Amino acid sequence: MNTDPLIREIALIKRYSRHNEAEDFRFRDFLKTGLSLSNSALDLIVKEITDEVWSGIDCLSCGNCCKTLQVVLDERDIARLSHRLQLTEKEFKKRFVRLEPDRTLVFNGSPCPLLGNDNRCTVYEDRPKACHDFPYLHEANFRSRSLMMIESTSTCPIVFNVWSRLKKRLRNRKR
Repeated sequence: MNTDPLIREIALIKRYSRHNEAEDFRFRDFLKTGLSLSNSALDLIVKEITDEVWSGIDCLSCGNCCKTLQVVLDERDIARLSHRLQLTEKEFKKRFVRLEPDRTLVFNGSPCPLLGNDNRCTVYEDRPKACHDFPYLHEANFRSRSLMMIESTSTCPIVFNVWSRLKKRLRNRKR
C-alpha cells in the first residue's frame, strides 16, 4: 500500500501538471519504448495503483471532468439519453448536441448539461459511453493511452495521482 498523500485540489493539480509536462513526456516515451514489461503486466500495475487511489478520492467532491471536458456522443448515447429524457432524438440533438468540424458529436457546452448542482449525473445509469469509461484506467493496454493520460492529469485527481505513483514506481526499472 502506498502511503503518499493524495493530491485532490484542482488548482494544485493543474499547476503540477504544467510543471511536470516535460518529465511526463519523457516517462511516456519510457513506457512506450524503454519499459521491459508486457502490456498485461503494466495493466496489472496500473489497476493496482488505480484501485488504491480511487478508494481515497470521491469523484462527487470534484466533478471537474463533468465541468470541463468535452463529452463525445455516439448515436447509441443519443438514443438512450433522448429516451431517458423523454425527448425525440431530434429534440435532444437540438437542445444538447453540437457537431464539431470533424463530424464528432459532442455536448454543446460545459459544464455537462446533465450535471446536477451536487456533482451527480442526472442520468448516471444512462450516461454516455465516454463518461462511463472515463478515466480509462481499468481498460486494457494502458500504454497505448499514455498521451491521453498526460492530457487528463490536469483534469482528474485520480489520473494525476495514478500517473504520479506510476512514475515513482517504475522510474528505476531497467530499459
